[in-house]
Amino acid sequence: MNAILWDGESIFPEKVELFKKFLKKYLKSLDGAELLEGKPFHYDLENDEFLNSEIQEYYHLWSIA
Repeated sequence: MNAILWDGESIFPEKVELFKKFLKKYLKSLDGAELLEGKPFHYDLENDEFLNSEIQEYYHLWSIA
């Protein structure tokens, strides 16, 4: 059974919230905040991954850094 946490409807684990804040701050510092416009942070709790592949790429790099 997959446990999908829907952005705006679910409470995310602390690790995921920290990542969301980091990514928004990072992209804003690069004047790239618009890259996230319209992209929800839907998260698969069971597989520890985001459903959006672009966000997942950032998350993967962040989590191994």
